[in-house]
Amino acid sequence: MNLGDLMRRWTNDKWLSTLHRVVNPDIENGGEWARRQSIAFFHNPNRDAVVTPLAMNGDEPKHEAIIAGDFLMQKHLAAVGGQ
Repeated sequence: MNLGDLMRRWTNDKWLSTLHRVVNPDIENGGEWARRQSIAFFHNPNRDAVVTPLAMNGDEPKHEAIIAGDFLMQKHLAAVGGQ
């Protein structure tokens, strides 16, 4: 499972987002097949949901609360260079 950046923020950095990489092993380098199939499932909270970091074990929140739609728009704009 690949967790996204909003889950990292929601869990107060307890569950980390990882860089997603898919490598298709070729037969010459020890792979058993040269084809790979991947199934992706994406799930987001409602656009107007307020995501507040869960402060566990008395930890102080590392992030401010944010509206899910605003967070996703910030990520999108950062990916396309703010256009």
